Amino acid sequence: MRKALLNISFLLTGYAAFSQVPPPPAAPVLNDSVFNDSIFFENEMAEVVVIGYGTRKAGAITGSVAQIKASDIVRTPAQSAIQAIQGKAAGVNIVTNDEPGGSPSIRIRGLGTVTGARDPLYVIDGIETSNLNGINPNDIATIDILKDASSLAIYGQKGSNGVIIITTKKGKQGEIKVSYDGFYGQKFIQREVDMADSYRFAYYNNTAQGNPSHFSFDQPYNTNWLDEITDTGEMMSNSISISGASEQATYYFGASNYKEKGILNGTQFERTNVISNNTYKLFDERLKISSFFNLSTTKSTPKPVSAFTNAYKQSPIVPVRFENGRWGVPLRNPATGLIDIAGSDRFNNVANPVAQLANFQEENRGTTLIGAINAELKIMDWLKFNSNFGATAFWGKGYTFTPTRELYLTANPTRTVQDYINQNPDNPIINTLQQRRDSNYRWNWDNFFTYTNTFSDAHNVTVVAGMSRSTTNISEFLRATRNDVPEQSNYWNLDLSSNNIEVAPGSVAQNNSSTPIVSVAYFGRGEYDYKGKYLFSASVRREGISAFTEDKRFEVFPSVSAGWVLTSEEFMSDVKFLNSFKIRGGYGEVGNANASTINTILFNTGTNYAFGADQVIYPGNNVPFQIDPNLTWETMKEIDLGFDFAVLDARLTGTFDYYNRKTENVILPVAVPTVLSPEPVLLNSGTVSNKGVEFTAKWQDYIGEDFSYWVGGNVSHNKNELEEVTSPFFGDYIGGGLSNGQYTKQVLEGQPLGSFYVYETQGYNSDGGFNLSEDRVVAGSYIPTLTYGFNFGASYKGFDLSVDAYGVGGNKLYNGKKAQRTGGENIENALLENFWLPSNPNAANPRPSNDVPRASTYYIENGDFLRINNITLGYTLPQFFDGIDKVRMYVTAINPFLFTNYSGFSPEVVGNDNANPLGTAGIELDAYPTNKTFLFGLNIGF
Repeated sequence: MRKALLNISFLLTGYAAFSQVPPPPAAPVLNDSVFNDSIFFENEMAEVVVIGYGTRKAGAITGSVAQIKASDIVRTPAQSAIQAIQGKAAGVNIVTNDEPGGSPSIRIRGLGTVTGARDPLYVIDGIETSNLNGINPNDIATIDILKDASSLAIYGQKGSNGVIIITTKKGKQGEIKVSYDGFYGQKFIQREVDMADSYRFAYYNNTAQGNPSHFSFDQPYNTNWLDEITDTGEMMSNSISISGASEQATYYFGASNYKEKGILNGTQFERTNVISNNTYKLFDERLKISSFFNLSTTKSTPKPVSAFTNAYKQSPIVPVRFENGRWGVPLRNPATGLIDIAGSDRFNNVANPVAQLANFQEENRGTTLIGAINAELKIMDWLKFNSNFGATAFWGKGYTFTPTRELYLTANPTRTVQDYINQNPDNPIINTLQQRRDSNYRWNWDNFFTYTNTFSDAHNVTVVAGMSRSTTNISEFLRATRNDVPEQSNYWNLDLSSNNIEVAPGSVAQNNSSTPIVSVAYFGRGEYDYKGKYLFSASVRREGISAFTEDKRFEVFPSVSAGWVLTSEEFMSDVKFLNSFKIRGGYGEVGNANASTINTILFNTGTNYAFGADQVIYPGNNVPFQIDPNLTWETMKEIDLGFDFAVLDARLTGTFDYYNRKTENVILPVAVPTVLSPEPVLLNSGTVSNKGVEFTAKWQDYIGEDFSYWVGGNVSHNKNELEEVTSPFFGDYIGGGLSNGQYTKQVLEGQPLGSFYVYETQGYNSDGGFNLSEDRVVAGSYIPTLTYGFNFGASYKGFDLSVDAYGVGGNKLYNGKKAQRTGGENIENALLENFWLPSNPNAANPRPSNDVPRASTYYIENGDFLRINNITLGYTLPQFFDGIDKVRMYVTAINPFLFTNYSGFSPEVVGNDNANPLGTAGIELDAYPTNKTFLFGLNIGF
């Protein structure tokens, strides 16, 4: 069977997954279990893989592709499929985000650009989109991650950061199949930071003040703020699908509902999905029409995650509310040193986090429609034509109600409503209601011919040629603000047009729209293999994009790859232990238009101006700074070398890759002379490199007729560096602000992107404070150099067990909450265990201080961690009724164990700005802590 598979004339492409080898022929048939279903499903899917611009047989791959099956996706229940596959693909760094409705960050083979366009392209059944938030993980059959330039080049600039191809489930010929999947679980903070209580807070701050009685040790309150703002979270999911097929049609219909209550009080998220996937064969199967649509509606009630930072910083001697019912604030009575509503000494500027959550009222709703229609016409047996139109449309609305007067009374518990009016006699705004409406639309239309032929039963040729057009960034945003509206529980139905509501001063409306970005490409790909052992592929794509000036819009991007299946050679026939061994390599060039950044500088709308004595607001536009007319593509060039293997009757399989990726003409903001532009200008002036290795292996075997098991893992190493900056005007490109006047990051030549650039601590001075270096030093990057994952699974009769783990190394994190101290905030208990005193000059921590700390290496910590992502134990009942195919019950622990030396809430920090390397990525500040979840689930098949 092995030789038969190896002698199949495979069609070569850079899009299919690497060689799939079936289990040993003599393997016994096992009882129904998740493990066995996974094996049989993988073997079936390996025969034909649905990819961009066609389908391909697996086995002759010359690029670097990781494929993840449905069973691996749903093994970790999550609202996002990307979050569920963390650690399951080498070279893919996923930073999870446990905020309800939050999106994880994904980086494939490092970070190659600075100013924008850092995310991969998602292709869902031929539809190009920007994320997977609207797709139910249960409806996904496979996820193929295209990693190297030779495999993703056919997608052009849209795939410059990698391509993630999602194939949704389809009906199979036979009886109608109905399946149900559901689970319910509870969520908890994975790890808490041990903060000082009232006594320890008073001790630390008295020492900082140099006054042992500044705060009394006998305080009336001892508030645990983290407990006050959090509760047990919940998640619940219900999915049902119906599928089947006849000789002329296939169908798949699914519906699902996912609900989540976050651990932060008041946070909720709900998503409802409806999906339909159908195929129709006409005219003796010469014409095939496929239709796909997925409708998703979401509802979320977010809360400010800065409440976690405020809970960390607020003093435990402050109550949630004073005895008279007013919100607690940090007021100290100087005469007694006690917290006192009548106190005159405000000892910190930290908000009451419970009041913060109560006063923040926001709700958002969204509808996402993803749809495509594909026509495939078989012109001749060797020639077919495909036309595919796909589109993604989003409509969103939201409101934010701000009780302005109540915020004043919260911060000033001794004041009254009349005090507020007296302070604002001309415009005493009671509240503000902001309502938002936004829409976003993108579409792609691909038309291509595919020629396939075999000559002399040995030479296999495939040629694809076509064109693609896409338009993105078709968006509009409307925001209206109204003051002094009636208070009510539902602000969606507030009648703002009623004559009974007077328009208060300051009410405005703003309408923003963006400039659409059009991409047109002509592409061709030629593939050849000889008897499935000598493999070759080459492609070329000429692409133009409207974001550039006319003479800079078009560029040509080529790729080439080849492979050699050694085990198909006669001289390897005596090597019995080696079932399959293939050497492959490729080179490709892919452009990155960085269009999201370029578009914002071309034309800024929504710049409103006030004219006349009555200051009427008029809409306006502006060009914020000069544009370099020579601005052009960033170009990623990559060499990838690797091999795939299967040994010991295919029990052990694996793959290895070495890559060298260089992005040239990287767009950077350059501070040119002010006579040319008062603001920095974006110029093609940098080179970024990513070099690394990846290794994946899996062992699977059987013991007897009832027990089967597998062990797998992957490890990746990546070195990121800004190799060169060509402009002499490039200067201090800084970021990572801490909202206290300090910054922590800078883009530096010769260093990784996102490098921390802070002062170095050099021992203590005579007062117990840090001596700091005169100049800043590079203190590492938040980008890991090492990522790895491993997994284990076993089944015995009806029982199945699986364990997944994920880890990173070589990265640094900045403990931003600890670094925001300005005076009178709480501190971690660990600081009290060993701080500087004249009698303890070699302490780990400086003397107690209420000064604003400078950004230094003291707050830099190792970001290494190993986390057990998933432990699942399931049991499949023996068949007890003819109409029920399968009933499986399972219990799952998600993120139950974390091993790290990082002292904060979580070593995974996405940041609040799409993982911007110069933003808060890698800085734990206003971050949502990682959760651990325990759930029970049920799978039923009819």
